[in-house]
Amino acid sequence: MNDQERVLLVEGKDDQHVMLALSEAHNLPEVFSIRESGGIDALLDAIPVWLKSSELQRLAAIFDADVDVQARWQQFRQRVASIGITSVPIEPSAGGTIIRTQRDVRLGVWLMPNNRLPGILEDFLAFLIDPGDRLLPLVDDLLNSLGERCLFSPQLRPKARIHAWLALQESPGRPLGQAITARYLNAQASELAPLISWLKAVLVD
Repeated sequence: MNDQERVLLVEGKDDQHVMLALSEAHNLPEVFSIRESGGIDALLDAIPVWLKSSELQRLAAIFDADVDVQARWQQFRQRVASIGITSVPIEPSAGGTIIRTQRDVRLGVWLMPNNRLPGILEDFLAFLIDPGDRLLPLVDDLLNSLGERCLFSPQLRPKARIHAWLALQESPGRPLGQAITARYLNAQASELAPLISWLKAVLVD
């Protein structure tokens, strides 16, 4: 099997390292490659290109819902409709969407954080913080106190939140993937089960 047959597309380097760490933590067999796309537009544009590849057997894509789940989903549907794939459901499935194309390619899509809520990768990773963690409330208090002093947009608050939390760990400032490997983030959290099950169904089983 070559790395063109089963492919996982993600938006950027952080996403790539997170998925590598999660795959390792769950002992997923190394039967697929993980490709970072350089942003949401590049990822969406890449999906039809990959689906036209004669070598491709399975394709999974993970990308942020951002502020509007339905708008992001429609962007995906429009991209694949451009190459004649019209069997995509109107809404994403709660456990991750999986369809088969006319060429019998298995195609899966996961919208971060959970296919239902608006948000980004960092919203999903916050699910992996211990519910009894004592530092996260302090981070939230700080963010809530910023008011007009806040320099980032509301959409970026999840990034600020998790990176501020990581800055307070034993080894401050680890990147997201390393935070999973170092077990600051719990790769066995129950919230991960649907994503791992979807990954296996699309790319492994």
